[in-house]
Amino acid sequence: MNGRSASKGIFVLILLIVILFLQLLSKLQVNYFNQRLDSIEKTIFNTPPERIRAKTIESIEDEGDWLIWALPVEPKTLNLISVNVDIYARWMMFENVFEPLMAYDYDEIKLKPMLAESYEMSPNGLEIIFKLRDDVYFSDGVPITADDVLFTYNTIINPLIDAADLAQLFIEVKSLEKIDAKTVRFKFHRPYFKALEIASFTHIGIFPKHIYDFKDAQDFNRRISNPVGSGPYVFERWDVGEKVSFRRNENYWRDPSASHPKIERVIYKFIINDKARIQAIRSGDVDMIIPAPEQYVDVIKDENFVKDFKCLAYWSPGTPFYYIGWNQDMPFFADRNVRLAMTQMIDRKAILQHILKGSGKEITGPYYLYSKENDPNIEPWPYDPAAAMKMLDDAGWKDTNGDGIRDKNGIPFRFKFSYSADYVLYQNIANIIKDSAAKIGVELTPEPVEWSVLITRLPDHKFESVIIGWGGDIIQDNYQLFHSSQTVNRGSNYVNFKNAEADKLMEEIRRTIDDEKRIELSRKLHGMLHYEQPYTFLFTRPTYRIIAPRFENVIVHKLGLKEEEWFVPKDKQKYK
Repeated sequence: MNGRSASKGIFVLILLIVILFLQLLSKLQVNYFNQRLDSIEKTIFNTPPERIRAKTIESIEDEGDWLIWALPVEPKTLNLISVNVDIYARWMMFENVFEPLMAYDYDEIKLKPMLAESYEMSPNGLEIIFKLRDDVYFSDGVPITADDVLFTYNTIINPLIDAADLAQLFIEVKSLEKIDAKTVRFKFHRPYFKALEIASFTHIGIFPKHIYDFKDAQDFNRRISNPVGSGPYVFERWDVGEKVSFRRNENYWRDPSASHPKIERVIYKFIINDKARIQAIRSGDVDMIIPAPEQYVDVIKDENFVKDFKCLAYWSPGTPFYYIGWNQDMPFFADRNVRLAMTQMIDRKAILQHILKGSGKEITGPYYLYSKENDPNIEPWPYDPAAAMKMLDDAGWKDTNGDGIRDKNGIPFRFKFSYSADYVLYQNIANIIKDSAAKIGVELTPEPVEWSVLITRLPDHKFESVIIGWGGDIIQDNYQLFHSSQTVNRGSNYVNFKNAEADKLMEEIRRTIDDEKRIELSRKLHGMLHYEQPYTFLFTRPTYRIIAPRFENVIVHKLGLKEEEWFVPKDKQKYK
């Protein structure tokens, strides 16, 4: 009996030890996921926050006035879910009208609760539970509930909705379920390093079901105006071809002392011509512009202008990169050596020096230049027309009929080079590249296309080559741009790049939670893309802004500007 009792005691002791070990392991796993999320900011290099003539708003009297932006392009739609929403629509709508469950702090670069009160992540990272705040409302006074979160998700992934670019962000999501009126649970197929960011709807915000619900998906797709959200501003009117206006949400749910916008009205005016935008801010017709790089270099030479206006140039993870995309459905661009020849025929240093006037930097891949994922040891392909001609010869593209244009199997090497007709920078680059192509026996025809038309063509691969830019992301995942699965269903792999090895690498990056390992894999992908040249990676440049002098508390955070912080002292207000 004593032996049996001893054995039983030992068994119970071992069982207790195992239980304690499993509890400790679970706690360590949770801590690990939280530590990984906290460490994201360590992977991002940025310029330090800079306060420009900052003041604290002294009284309620300092609230008011208008902020008038000048934008170079008019968006096709104000529906952030619908097809191919561009950066300009996002500037207008996201965080002005629509808000996410969690949002990035602009200085700490951490996700913090917004519409959500809190979140819990399972130890294995496959489930996230969000608890919504009790005091959050849409601008029409209707409370935000779990039904709105489910509606937003289900609309995005609905195959009848023109949202393929957004839907792919959620492909790792297994399900989203409502627990109660204020609680939802995301389940993921596998660990994903951007799970919390995606589940927070940081790219889109939450849409009110009672406003946007539909029976026919095409009704939703055709809804391009009258947006309604929970943000600090509400839509006022869209004067097509002229401007879009928003007014302050007087019923905004956040703490008035900390989060209410001070500016009464925000207006986005559409001024296509670069010179006209500069003239507009000089004359006071607008309050903020996004100057072309060469314009910024010129205006900061004017000491009086710099003294009066706030002229800002800064780097952030959202900084765009610019590239030429080669549609690999074309007979020549399917060949990696031909794509490399196209890159080596282009004098990128000359473009930076003469067109951008020294304001940009050459790049070798898609990663933000100052991120840890970007491999600084990769050297740009050199400008070498002789090497380009030899590669074309070796690939079988030769001038067989003496007309000055290379050909192969009866197909002449000629193609269209598409770009946004509204952007003079692209036009100037197109002209340089046209001349470079002619020197190596290739006929390039510049094709200016209206922006709203161009962004519709790209997902359908209805182009031959294109120059365009991608805005950066805080935590970058290149699956959307380069994975072969994204060549169909209007995905963002516009150039039809298909590479099995690259696919496997991007899939592994998505599954890798450990930051250091993910950075190592990302640098490997960087090298692979540099070798394959699905794009000719051209350059990146700082973000430029010129702002009227009457605005105070204009702060450059690590993630850029937050206009909701700005105010105009009562005695300087222009619009009453």
